[in-house]
Amino acid sequence: MSSILKKLSPAKINLFLEVKNKREDGYHNIESLMTFCNYGDFLKIKKSDKFCLKLNGPFGVDLEKKNNLIEKAKYKLEHLYKRKFDVEVILTKNLPIASGMAGGSSNAATFIKCIKEMFDLKDVLAFDDLLLSLGADVPFCYHGRTALVRGIGEKLNFIDIKENYYLLLINPKIEISTQKIFNELKESKKNYLDNLLINLKETVKFDFFSERENHLQDYAISQSEEIKEILTLMDTFKGSLLSRMTGSGATCFALFDNINDLKHAEISAKKKFKNYWIKSSKLVNSLKHI
Repeated sequence: MSSILKKLSPAKINLFLEVKNKREDGYHNIESLMTFCNYGDFLKIKKSDKFCLKLNGPFGVDLEKKNNLIEKAKYKLEHLYKRKFDVEVILTKNLPIASGMAGGSSNAATFIKCIKEMFDLKDVLAFDDLLLSLGADVPFCYHGRTALVRGIGEKLNFIDIKENYYLLLINPKIEISTQKIFNELKESKKNYLDNLLINLKETVKFDFFSERENHLQDYAISQSEEIKEILTLMDTFKGSLLSRMTGSGATCFALFDNINDLKHAEISAKKKFKNYWIKSSKLVNSLKHI
């Protein structure tokens, strides 16, 4: 059992995100193809005589220590396992806040994996419930594999994306209200995947997700014209296969299969959006590949 661990807490990407219907409990059932990129926040955790959470990195100042998902995860783990987990956590916050990339969920999931490894914990009854109680993206982030995600995030079908892709991420450094978007959703969307699941294999190709949508995108654009401006520019990039918003925004991505096209797109984006957060990355099917 290691007394100190260092792990990447990678960004989540929704290659599509479609809202199926609204549940009686007020939540929405979704269908989404979620994957990761090889960039994100970074956690350093070591055993200590008391719990301590320290924040640094370019977006650390924007993050509140109180009610942080890492702290919530710590207390829920202690309640579940009936023991204390006193550690010092240093979170290097590289991802923008409320960016649609599940930064907080990924942090919580990475923290839980570190605690389990550090204290040699086994899965117990209600562990999956603990993950979901922290947020809809936490189960996916914890398992660390590309998945078709349904329900409110608890139903995971693990698959691989056949091709290798690079992506350019752009965030205008504004926060989009996820709650406001879901409150404005006016109708259930057609369910595309029930029939597709019957024939779903272990790998999927570009057509599987390029023909889908992000149903939250238009609602986010109504909150922020910057998102529309970003997507419009992305459509002009040479070699861009797909441009879309991830999650509830405001981060948008352009997908490439040629790294040189990606580099040229990054240069163009930085000339156009001098004060935006812009990052080149690569999609990964599993955290084992990072």
